[in-house]
Amino acid sequence: MADKIPGRLAEHPTVRKVRSRAARRPGVLDAEWLRRVCLAAGADDVGFASVDNPALASEVEHVQAALPGSRSYISLVVKMNRDNVRSAARSVANQEFHRSGEVLNEAAHRIVRRLQDAGYRALNPSATFPMEMDNFPGRIWVVAHKPVAVAAGLGAMGIHRNVIHPKFGNFILLGTILVDAPISSYGEPLDYNPCLECKLCVAACPVGAIGKDGAFDFVACSVHNYREFMGGFTDWV
Repeated sequence: MADKIPGRLAEHPTVRKVRSRAARRPGVLDAEWLRRVCLAAGADDVGFASVDNPALASEVEHVQAALPGSRSYISLVVKMNRDNVRSAARSVANQEFHRSGEVLNEAAHRIVRRLQDAGYRALNPSATFPMEMDNFPGRIWVVAHKPVAVAAGLGAMGIHRNVIHPKFGNFILLGTILVDAPISSYGEPLDYNPCLECKLCVAACPVGAIGKDGAFDFVACSVHNYREFMGGFTDWV
């Protein structure tokens, strides 16, 4: 390290103080301790998955770009108030989605602060928007929350392409934290799928974005939502 620092800079009081500190690399994160930290921060459920999990191979390149040295995912769940989401009043449902997203991002922020204070490197990408829209039409998210949650044992994907939590059902939002350390134990995918395959989501979708075979038309869904929620903003599409 000394060879890489110019002599004048190496003698600066701040540099000398930093270099005098004993190097300390935190060890394996205890899963039970971490779970308590996450729940106390505001998450309603939490699970853990390894970055090396074969089911998440498509994520490795992206998460390593976001946080080099990433070893583990911390998958967070925040439940929403069911009747608010079901309300026919758009303002009520919208407020629930936005407020739950704020709770989720705040919880992730607190957890990352706790990890960093303990000496770990950690990062919490946005659970919702904003996203990396400058990459559109390519990948616009830092980490795919849904497959991470499935790998961590927090639910299974339904026909409607949402993760169904075994306790909270569909009324959840997901977030993910990246950390540069292994965790003492990781979750396992559920051994069943809570989705009943009743096809009600297929029948209810106003634009036919959900196929009976599980296919999903992202463009049809997103264009419909922008048109509905932004008052004709995408009428040109």
